[in-house]
Amino acid sequence: MELVTTVDEQNNRYSYKRYQGFPFNQEFVGNVGDHLDKIAKREIREDDVLVGVFPKSGTHWLYNTVMMLRSGTLDYHGTPTLMDLQDFNIIEEMSSPRTFGAHMRFRFYPEQMKLGKGKVVTMIRNPKDVVVSLYHMLEEMEDIGFRGTFERLVNIFVSEECMFGNGSWFSWIKDTEDWQSPNLLRLSYEDFLQNTYANVVKLAKFLEVDHDEEFLWSVTENIQFDKLKASHNRKTPPSDRWKHITEDGRLPIYRKGRIGEWKNMFTVAQSEEFDRIYKEKVEQMGLNLDVQFE
Repeated sequence: MELVTTVDEQNNRYSYKRYQGFPFNQEFVGNVGDHLDKIAKREIREDDVLVGVFPKSGTHWLYNTVMMLRSGTLDYHGTPTLMDLQDFNIIEEMSSPRTFGAHMRFRFYPEQMKLGKGKVVTMIRNPKDVVVSLYHMLEEMEDIGFRGTFERLVNIFVSEECMFGNGSWFSWIKDTEDWQSPNLLRLSYEDFLQNTYANVVKLAKFLEVDHDEEFLWSVTENIQFDKLKASHNRKTPPSDRWKHITEDGRLPIYRKGRIGEWKNMFTVAQSEEFDRIYKEKVEQMGLNLDVQFE
């Protein structure tokens, strides 16, 4: 594992762990290689569910929806245990049925999961909104590897040096499209927001949980952004895991959750350049993105 730090002429600072050519968040557990090996060899249970989402793309929203559906309750379930950013043993000690999360690329998931054991759910969000949300989150945290301008973050985001997805957002998406097992459900952030009930029904069917229409509507009401944000602020206790990078040991998870916030951040020139790169990357990688971004 190699530690990489770059500082440009505008004093933008970027640091990450590099392993076998891939960039990893400096919060990734240990020396990367050992932890990846543990993850790859993890024993997966038939009823395991992994919520695997690119950072700032609806992780907590999706996780809490899954948890309500699996538990049959409307309780707020907080923050998922992330197998790339938290100790390996935490998931091992969970009682079944286990639901846990990950931000890293799909290629690093447990081998048994790649072969169809357990289930994986993901959510795809407009990358412009993702990078805006990511920038605001980083501003509220202590240094976890990036300190700089929004323009610099955008340049990192579309490059293969992006530690937040072990490569660019496009490469992260490519991994989801290359996933061969039928145990994956891909959802659209925008569609989930605009057609929440229909997506809750779709998710319940995929998870093979049986609930009546009244309960599914109740889940729909309880996963509205403002309710989740209020619950997070009220119920999430400080965590020793995050106290070195946050003011109170709680991650700044919820901001606005809206569609199209990028319009308030991108300049016209930045937006046009991003669109050019988007088109180029999609064509080069042969991505089959089946979502519409506003």
